[in-house]
Amino acid sequence: MSNELEVITLELGELQTNCYLAFCSETKDCLVIDPADSGETITATILENELTPLAIVLTHGHFDHILGTLEVQLNFNIPVMINQRDLFLIESVQSRAKHWLKRLVDPVPTPSVFLEENHVLPIGKQKLRVIETPGHTPGSICLMTLNADDGQILFTGDTLFKNGLGSTDHSYSSFKAMHTSLQKLFELPDNTLCYPGHGETTFLASEKQNFG
Repeated sequence: MSNELEVITLELGELQTNCYLAFCSETKDCLVIDPADSGETITATILENELTPLAIVLTHGHFDHILGTLEVQLNFNIPVMINQRDLFLIESVQSRAKHWLKRLVDPVPTPSVFLEENHVLPIGKQKLRVIETPGHTPGSICLMTLNADDGQILFTGDTLFKNGLGSTDHSYSSFKAMHTSLQKLFELPDNTLCYPGHGETTFLASEKQNFG
């Protein structure tokens, strides 16, 4: 179908984090999901594919998912969106990144939109719905297509990977919340294609067998 959602995957940064350009194949409107690093690479890919970025959406606030945010935001003058419960991670990104990467990084622009459960994000003739999935971080979210023609797509951030789950060993993480979030995701259709924050895509049916 001409209005289907297409996805370009960019594996960026020292932690090999997935940045996704999710776009409507007809209108070329797109969302930048988790600009993990190298705003220059993300910008070049957007321009090469003649996409029109509408917003930057952060699935959570960990530094490896957001290091390219400032450059992309400045290049296209688009809003930054996140769940408010992860704002503390955004505000401390430079100190956290310096600790783990041993180098200075750009600050992250203050988000202008705070995403909550069932918030709908239009992308041309397609839409993504926000699903709150706390556990890995307090404000972790996933993004689910609303009107896909050939099966649903789910951007899972660091909540769910192929054969893996997001860690809950941070002081602000919660194993109990993670369990609840996974049960919410596992109620979605089995043929849902998951795009995780790291690693390969997977189908929800496979992860239900592993962790359901």
